[in-house]
Amino acid sequence: MKKMNEYVNYIEVKKTPEELEKEFIKEFVHFRKENNLTQELLSIYSKVNRVKIARIESGMHSTSIKNLLEILGPIGYTIKIEKIKDEKNK
Repeated sequence: MKKMNEYVNYIEVKKTPEELEKEFIKEFVHFRKENNLTQELLSIYSKVNRVKIARIESGMHSTSIKNLLEILGPIGYTIKIEKIKDEKNK
């Protein structure tokens, strides 16, 4: 069996899941504000409770992919997988 570092496409990520979560929350809030959406308005469009949206934004609630799609889908957005950018190579 190969060791993890023997795989050709193995890439060492320098960010922890906690750091990635903080970045995601920051981007989520930025997205909402950039689109002139209050938590209440986003709640109305998505039919997801405003309290849940507030908890996601405060980091109190770690949401599921399904919940994110329920929030973003009705306003024309989705989630995509994207390579993590190295701080040096932004």
